[in-house]
Amino acid sequence: MLPLPSFLARHPLCTLPGLMLMTLLQRAPAVRPVVAAAENLVIKSPLGQLLRGAFTVAGLGAMHSRAGATTFVRNPASNPLPGNVGAPLSMTFTYTGTPSAPQYFRVTGTLPPGLRFTPALSNGNVISRNPVISGTPTAGGEYTIFVQGFGTGGNGPLEPIRFSIVDGSPPVAPAITRQPENQTVLAGGSVTFTAAASGSPTPTFQWWRDGQPIAGATGATYNVTNVRATDAGVYSVVATNPGGSQLSSGAALTVIAPNANARLTNLSVRTNLAASATLIVGVAVADGSRNVLFRAIGPTLAAFQVPGTLADPRLEIYSGSAKVNENDNWAPALAPVFASVGAFALTPGSSDAALVAPLAPGGFTAQVPGATGGVVLVEAYDTGPAAGGRLVNVSARNRVGTGDDILIAGFTVSGTGNKPLLIRAVGPTLAAFGVGGTLTDPKLEIYNAQGVKVTENDTWAASLATTFASVGAFPLTAGSRDAALLTSLPPGSYTAQIRGADGGTGEALVEIYELR
Repeated sequence: MLPLPSFLARHPLCTLPGLMLMTLLQRAPAVRPVVAAAENLVIKSPLGQLLRGAFTVAGLGAMHSRAGATTFVRNPASNPLPGNVGAPLSMTFTYTGTPSAPQYFRVTGTLPPGLRFTPALSNGNVISRNPVISGTPTAGGEYTIFVQGFGTGGNGPLEPIRFSIVDGSPPVAPAITRQPENQTVLAGGSVTFTAAASGSPTPTFQWWRDGQPIAGATGATYNVTNVRATDAGVYSVVATNPGGSQLSSGAALTVIAPNANARLTNLSVRTNLAASATLIVGVAVADGSRNVLFRAIGPTLAAFQVPGTLADPRLEIYSGSAKVNENDNWAPALAPVFASVGAFALTPGSSDAALVAPLAPGGFTAQVPGATGGVVLVEAYDTGPAAGGRLVNVSARNRVGTGDDILIAGFTVSGTGNKPLLIRAVGPTLAAFGVGGTLTDPKLEIYNAQGVKVTENDTWAASLATTFASVGAFPLTAGSRDAALLTSLPPGSYTAQIRGADGGTGEALVEIYELR
């Protein structure tokens, strides 16, 4: 054992054995003032760290070894401490009976909203011997925090401080702030209905179908997976709190069944093609080869009182980047083919373009360079029998203007029964493919041959993503303002019309996919 410095060796306490010294430090009140004075000397001496350990045992940490010697004090003493929303609340806490006062408290947990520490928390600690919690609660509920005191002699145990805050304000009845939307899904797919409601306290939800509650459907969203025909119906949600209940509007779920007896047989696109621009029409063939009649019509449109037509359209067919066929002026031998598919006759000797291309399974594009610019109609007709290959996707890309210069794609459904189709109007997502000047907010409208709108969409639903993948369509950018819809159409002729929902203009792509 090292000798004590001379000034300590002369101190009366230092002549006592170590065990007796510790006993005096813990039990003799009369000695504690002397010990406190001695402590100031010890911590400055070379032996400070060694002797400081003795004070650690005698300090705040001593509460662990001497039951009843230390008390955690709350003022008010209630635990939990009651309070009311909107009413000021205050409390203090500390230790009593400790040989050394706590220097700071470590805090875990979260105070009720509206309450705070004084002094303020710093890295999870409140540096005070007597911290204050005060403020005005803003939300009801049960809350618990834990505090642990630390002093020069050690630390105390975790002490719980509980609050029971009552919200005495009158409840605010629910109001539906987001109505569930109509959904259309192919059988076997999935859909999600979403709603939102305001109110105080926060409302709970119960979903209904056709006027009957759905067991377990108690969230703000309701997901239907592996959809069957029996899932079709009208879905709604009731929001409830102590202030009352609010019923949402009904959202219809339409389930589309596959049908291989109807098919896409024709696509036509009419647009005012700018000079030096190129109109691109795409077709995809599956289940075998297909002979497809393509036409690029300019001069003959004048017979239909269309002004400003493209004077001499040229038609080029590509497989990827490879040109596989082309035509500048149509051959009279094609006239019987026009009649066989119901296409109107072209003016004899006109500079319109037309050809029949034998297409293997895969994707192809018909491209019409604008040259001098003007109004042009591009058509693709399936000329083969019902058996064998089929057109499974048709599309067109061009600039969308306003008024008569919107993008209009006509298509024909043949066969029996309704045909499920996926139709998309893509603008913003084209930017990801390097297309400039895209239409920022396309709106898609579908009309029948009588000019009646049968369905429409402004912004696509995320639930359609699985359908995109099922037909090989590229994904749309999440949250984009592209448009897309599922529909089931009986045989007949239709147009898909694309315009800027906000009156804007720009490049857009319209796509029509067969679903089987």
